[in-house]
This record gives sequence, structure tokens and C-alpha cells, in this order.
Amino acid sequence: MIGISSRMDDVVAFYRALEESDRPRAYFEFVDVEGWVDEGARALYETVEHEGELIAIRQIELPSAGGMHRYSWRRMEDAYGGLTDEPIDPHDDPVKPIPREVFVERWNSLMYEM
Repeated sequence: MIGISSRMDDVVAFYRALEESDRPRAYFEFVDVEGWVDEGARALYETVEHEGELIAIRQIELPSAGGMHRYSWRRMEDAYGGLTDEPIDPHDDPVKPIPREVFVERWNSLMYEM
């Protein structure tokens, strides 16, 4: 029987391998203009292609009330949320492409985890 921690280790290893790969990256931003979860909140994604889908390997959550939360294989989830487990589909999802520099600057702007 596989325990929960074993499965989580596999998930972490999967995302780590994707992040450490040399696959090309694509970057996207989502703004919650509809109030689905938090009207005005933003999410930024760094993605790589895996089996024909864009998988988020790093994610930044920017709540409308302020603050920032980062997710990757190093920190999959916390009390505020977690790394999306759904592929990013720029044709169907309400996301827009952003430059790599925008993502990296924001990712590096937080010196510690919230």
C-alpha cells in the first residue's frame, strides 16, 4: 500500500524534474475580474510543456488585499492555496502572456515566504 507521503513525494519529484529541466518556458497572468475567488487578485505562472499541456511549475498569488504567496515544488501548498494542478490553456483560460522578466522580478521580490 502506498501512503499519502509516498504519493506526495512523487508529486514533488515530478514538479521538481519539470522545473530543473531545460524545457522552454512560457509565462502567463490571470486577473480575477469576475470575482470567482477574489476579485482583483492576480496569479502569475511559469509553465513548461509536458505531454502536450502547459504545466505550471512556479506560481505567484497576489491577493486583492495585498501580500504575495509563491508556490513550486519547494512549497506546494500552504494555508492560503497551492500550486495549481490543472494545466494552463491560453486558448480557454482567461490568461494573458507576460514577459519572463515580469515573472522573475516578482518571484525574486519576496525575500521570505508568507
